[in-house]
Amino acid sequence: MNSKSFGTMDLANLILAVVVTALVGLGWGRPGVLAGGAGALLACINLWVIRRLAARAVARASAGDKAQASWLMAALGAKMLILFGLVWLCIRVYNLALVPFAIGISVLPISLVFAGLWIGSTAGEQGKA
Repeated sequence: MNSKSFGTMDLANLILAVVVTALVGLGWGRPGVLAGGAGALLACINLWVIRRLAARAVARASAGDKAQASWLMAALGAKMLILFGLVWLCIRVYNLALVPFAIGISVLPISLVFAGLWIGSTAGEQGKA
């Protein structure tokens, strides 16, 4: 994948995060905006961290480092523990509304599907199909 594809994923994630935050705000008011926005922000940060970790793993692999897979797995495991902690903090400590938060944090898989479909549909036009 090239950097344009990554930009498409980031843009899809950001646009969907803004749209979802606005929509949950219409349904749940100010608590919904806060919870949906917090979930969407976590989803955007999650994508950013995953991309950084994957880029480092690819750079290490191309340099001939044989241990990049174990390093990447350990880093992704640590990232997930941090993400779980942040979700727990948002729900249990800050008492954010659960449904808007869940809708907000679910923008990541949805935006990745839409971006993948978009990138796949334009690959033939770019001569890469």
